[in-house]
Amino acid sequence: MNYRINENSFHSREGNRTQLFGAEYDDLTRRAASPYDQNRGLDVSQSTLSQLESQNDVHISAMGERIKSLKSLSLRMGDEIKGSKHTLDSLGEAFDNGQVKLKQTFRNMMVMAKNSRISIKTWLIIFLVVFLVFFWVWIR
Repeated sequence: MNYRINENSFHSREGNRTQLFGAEYDDLTRRAASPYDQNRGLDVSQSTLSQLESQNDVHISAMGERIKSLKSLSLRMGDEIKGSKHTLDSLGEAFDNGQVKLKQTFRNMMVMAKNSRISIKTWLIIFLVVFLVFFWVWIR
């Protein structure tokens, strides 16, 4: 692979490109000027620059205030989230403790029902009758 790159090899492609797009793109002087050209013809005086700088300072200070308020808001949100997490953790522990106590109570009730001479069905009927009496009194 022996390459020879001469100076004109890079410019030789431009002829092919203009042929690709047609003759109207041959003239490179008609293209739009670059926004970075130095000869733009803009007259920027010191007063205009000073006014733009003061507007820039006002906008920067306003953005700084907004950033400070967003920072304080995010810090307060973080504190609230930490407090909520602690509350949810304690609530979860309370539910776990309640579940354990209910299981123990149910187990003790089942042991008591087995040791007594009255069957579980009889206990259920007694509780149902008591509930119906309370419900009837409450309605009246």
